[in-house]
Amino acid sequence: MEQWKMSVLTGVALIILALLFSFVKGGISIWMAIVIVLGVIDIIIGIFRKKKEGI
Repeated sequence: MEQWKMSVLTGVALIILALLFSFVKGGISIWMAIVIVLGVIDIIIGIFRKKKEGI
């Protein structure tokens, strides 16, 4: 699989898992917020890599 796809899928998986865990625990903690932010950053990096490959 291409590197940018792996980055985007990893970011999406991080966000989904963090949201599910927060829902099960009944609240969002600082650690879950950090995981969500890291997931968003991973998606942004993946999109940047895709644009860079396209050039």
